[in-house]
Amino acid sequence: MNTAFTRSKLAQLGFLSVTEGAHPSPIRPVQRLGFVGFSTSAKCAEQQHFPPNLGSIRPANRNLAFALDIDGVLKQGLNVLPAALRAFDMINGANPLNRPIPFLLLTNGGGYSEQERAIRLSKDFGFDIPADRIVQAHTVMKSLTSMYADSPILCLGGPEWPPNRGREVMNDYGFRDVYTAHDLLVAEPAAWPFYAVPKEHRDVCRTADFSKVQFKAIMVFHDSRDFGRDIQLMIDIIRSRDGVFGTFDDELPGGQDSAKRQIPVFFSHGDLLWGNDFPGVRFGQGAFRIAAEAIYQATTGRPLQYTVFGKPERLTYEYAEAVLRKQIEAPNSDRQWTVEDRANIWMIGDNPAADIKGANDYGFSSALVRTGVYRDATGAPAHKPSVLVNDVEEAVKHAIRQTWGE
Repeated sequence: MNTAFTRSKLAQLGFLSVTEGAHPSPIRPVQRLGFVGFSTSAKCAEQQHFPPNLGSIRPANRNLAFALDIDGVLKQGLNVLPAALRAFDMINGANPLNRPIPFLLLTNGGGYSEQERAIRLSKDFGFDIPADRIVQAHTVMKSLTSMYADSPILCLGGPEWPPNRGREVMNDYGFRDVYTAHDLLVAEPAAWPFYAVPKEHRDVCRTADFSKVQFKAIMVFHDSRDFGRDIQLMIDIIRSRDGVFGTFDDELPGGQDSAKRQIPVFFSHGDLLWGNDFPGVRFGQGAFRIAAEAIYQATTGRPLQYTVFGKPERLTYEYAEAVLRKQIEAPNSDRQWTVEDRANIWMIGDNPAADIKGANDYGFSSALVRTGVYRDATGAPAHKPSVLVNDVEEAVKHAIRQTWGE
């Protein structure tokens, strides 16, 4: 079961205030091209094969903005796609109107803080990307701090090197009582006897008497690095008595009562597949969730209850719109966006089930690229994009022409 969070829930949690405040710091000129400001942008526009007749461009009062996926769109694994560099040239001002275009990076990736991700991506693409223009899968999980800031939570998934990364990011979000799979295994190695916690991780583990810790929620921070281990520990906590690790409530009389409230489980995204530089697509957190559901059902006879964040969930697109509004609207503007305003936001992605479905459902325009999950050989995409193109450069060109051109 996928429990949807609505916009009213966002407001109730005080989450909408996350995007309030001053405008992001401006983008620095693209030093890689050797120009400052837009003094040579006409030449760049010519190189990008834009129509030379600027009289065909509509007035600049039509806002245009981009929500760009990262994996399979801007990068393949560690490799930056050349088309991404050319696309950013256009977004940063080398376009017919000689103006930078608002954008954010909207990814079901994660595992790092937004600040660290911004530093890495700025190096990749050759210009400064502010951290508040990066929306990762778990970014929207900040909304849960009003309920779980001081409650014990089990954090699963995400990079395991350097040690403690997931806990540190969750602490930065405002969760102050976070435990990890390694914490549990150091205390109870027999819980998953096929894995020995490395010394580097032992040194940063939290020690606790887990007979006195009552977990209130499980948060899958990002993709699991060990499906078997993490599914075992997740189900152990779900089946526990009052959230106490090592106890099993469904072994007690009445424990099979399906009306009993399950410990809440939150997944940061639902991608079944994702693309990198390997020839075939890879399993994502959605595959982990499906496996956990099947094992929990087989073990208990009950369906797993859970909430999913990330794309294509509506909450994530509401957050993305709020981030883009900061760049587009005047400070403190309360203007209501129209259907056309939303249609001028272009989601560029490689995954029909995440990027395209989410954009279509929310009212953004959508461009599907062929550099990631989607392959022509698999047939027509399950969710039809506004346009199907080879790469992000073509997508940006198409959006600019459609929004500003006759």
